Amino acid sequence: MSSSLSTHPTQYSLAMTSTYSRAEAIDDDLADYLALPGSAPLDYSTCTTQDVREQFAANRKPTAVPAVHSITNSAFSGPGGAVAVRIYRMTDTLAPAILWFHGGGWVLGDLDTGELPAQTLCHQTGCTVISVDYRLAPETPFPGAFDDCSAALQWVVDQAEELEIDPARITVGGDSAGGNLAATVALAARDDGIVLAGQLLIYPVVQCDFTLPSFVEVGEGYGLVTEAMEWFWDKYVPNLSDRNDPRVALLGQDLSGTAPAFVLTCGFDPLASEGLLYADALRMHGVPVTAVHQPSGIHGNFAMPKRSGVEGRSAAAIWVTDTLS
Repeated sequence: MSSSLSTHPTQYSLAMTSTYSRAEAIDDDLADYLALPGSAPLDYSTCTTQDVREQFAANRKPTAVPAVHSITNSAFSGPGGAVAVRIYRMTDTLAPAILWFHGGGWVLGDLDTGELPAQTLCHQTGCTVISVDYRLAPETPFPGAFDDCSAALQWVVDQAEELEIDPARITVGGDSAGGNLAATVALAARDDGIVLAGQLLIYPVVQCDFTLPSFVEVGEGYGLVTEAMEWFWDKYVPNLSDRNDPRVALLGQDLSGTAPAFVLTCGFDPLASEGLLYADALRMHGVPVTAVHQPSGIHGNFAMPKRSGVEGRSAAAIWVTDTLS
C-alpha cells in the first residue's frame, strides 16, 4: 500500500487540536445499527457481567473478513498462567508485527470479537498481527489485563526470531479499553527499553473523567453510554486510588520518548474528548502523532462492517504502512 493519509480520500478529518466536535447526525448505517433491538444499552444497575458479555459477543459475531495467508492459535506463559493468542499472517517470511488488544471495557471480548480489526489490519498492512486474549475483570481486576498485555509484548520481543517477526518493527494497538492497554504498554515499553515502531490507539480510554465534553454531549443515545463506562471502571479498577496509576491513567504522565501514535476518535463517542486530549498531550511531549477524527462515527465502529469502520481501518492501515516504510 503506497497511499498516505494526506492524499487518501476519506470521510474523516485530521484532528489537529483537542477541541471536541461532531457532525449534526451519525452515519445512516450506524443509525440503522443502533435501531436494532440488541444494540440498546442494558440496565447496568441490575444486569450481570454475563448478560453484558453475551450482548457484546452477539453484536460482534464474526463477519466477512479479508483473506490472510494463515491463522494460528497459540499461547504463551503469562503472569497468571497461559495467555491465548491468535496469529494472523500474510507471509511465512520475516514481517513487521502488530500486537493487538481487543476492546470491551477490560470486562468483555475475546479473540473472536477482535477478529475483524485484527485480520483486516493483517491483510491491509502485510504485518503479522498477534491478537491477545488477556484476562478480564472482574475475575481479574487491575492490573491483570495490563500485566498480560505487557507480558505479551515481552514474549513477542523475546520470541521474534521464532515468530518470524522483525523486532525493530513492532507496533502495539487496540480499540477502546484495548487502546488503553496499547497506550499504557507503550509507555511501559519506553521505561523498559523496548523501542516500538508505533502505537495504534482506536478511541482509547485514557482517564476516568465523566465530566469531559463528549461525555456531557453524547453520553446517552449512541451505543456506548456513560453508565456503561462507570460500570467498566468499577469492574476493572474498583480501588479509586488506583485510577491515577500510569498503568491505566495516561493524562498527566511524562509521555516523552514513547512511540509515534495514531489516534482515532469519533464525534458520537463519549470517549472522544479524552482521545483528543491524549493526542495533544503526546504532541506536547514531542511524540509524532496522527490524529483522525470521524465526526459522524460512534464508539465501536472500528470493529463493525460499516462504512466508517471500513474508513477507519483503512486509515489505520495506511498509517502503519507509512510508519513502517
